[in-house]
Amino acid sequence: MAKLSEQQLKAQIKAGQYSNAYLIYGEESYLKEYYVSKLRSKLIDPAFEAFNYHSFDGKDSSLDDILKDAQMLPMMSGYNFILVRDYPVEKSQADIKLLCAFLDDVPETTVLVFWYDALEIDIKSAGWRSVEKAFDKAGACVNLEKRRESDVVKLLVNGAKKRGSVLTSENASYLISVSGNDMKTLLNELDKLSNYCSNAEITKQIIDNMAVKSLQARVYDLSKAIVAGKSDNAYEVIDTLFTLKTEPVIILSAISGVYVDMYRVKCAKAAGLSYDDVSKHYNYRGREFALKNASRDCALLTQQQLRESLDAILNADLKMKSTAVDKRLLLEELTAKLLLIAREAMYA
Repeated sequence: MAKLSEQQLKAQIKAGQYSNAYLIYGEESYLKEYYVSKLRSKLIDPAFEAFNYHSFDGKDSSLDDILKDAQMLPMMSGYNFILVRDYPVEKSQADIKLLCAFLDDVPETTVLVFWYDALEIDIKSAGWRSVEKAFDKAGACVNLEKRRESDVVKLLVNGAKKRGSVLTSENASYLISVSGNDMKTLLNELDKLSNYCSNAEITKQIIDNMAVKSLQARVYDLSKAIVAGKSDNAYEVIDTLFTLKTEPVIILSAISGVYVDMYRVKCAKAAGLSYDDVSKHYNYRGREFALKNASRDCALLTQQQLRESLDAILNADLKMKSTAVDKRLLLEELTAKLLLIAREAMYA
């Protein structure tokens, strides 16, 4: 068949016109799980699930066992459904050849789904391209990427309405900036907020008081405090992150990402462009709010200050990965340096 978009996959399932093989992967874990569940519910009669549904965890299964079940005929049903989660097919050239040979002649009554959820894959590797090509020919490849922020906003607004609450587009965008762009997390937050605000509006204040903040949102608070020269607030964020037992290297990576965002936006503005132009050249799909925050925070910093800040972050990263220095002390020292740079002060 070919590569399918999310909309094409949705239409295919709705029409009951299934492929015999699906390769499902991509950044958005919620959508992958959602469509795998949809395929399972549509293809399997619960009365005969024990005979026609075969599920495999890739790390504990052999490809021989998987393909053996994939060749079975369904009982009292139209399809034999095989679901394989996170199979490390690239680990073996023999597995790749065996899988490709099977996909060259999939039984008409079989629907084989390879679902990549937690396992990281190298989509540019020769092995993966061979597997993708074989699934393309036998059925369909579906890359479920992060939805654009505008699409997630619509989902949240409509979802609130279905749950008996009210959420404006503006506050939906704010919820994304607070809790991150993972759809499963956002829908869990929406359930909680809607239960609290039954038949009422989910306001910004309620989001601030009740929504769980993502690491990224906490680091935005940190950068905002640094840029404003509010050292007490900055160290309070650092303290909170350590209280939550966040890995220091992850904190530093998030700080680096925020400053890279600010530098990109600052350079774009210097060239007469907007943060929307930055989004076109870099992958900000689903996290456009990051550029909005960057546009806000970088206004008080010069390009030179941002370069110095990035140098300080790089040096901290090198120390964290190559020395035994206390990592909390290192992050607190970095925060002090960033505060001094923001105040146009020099440090030794």
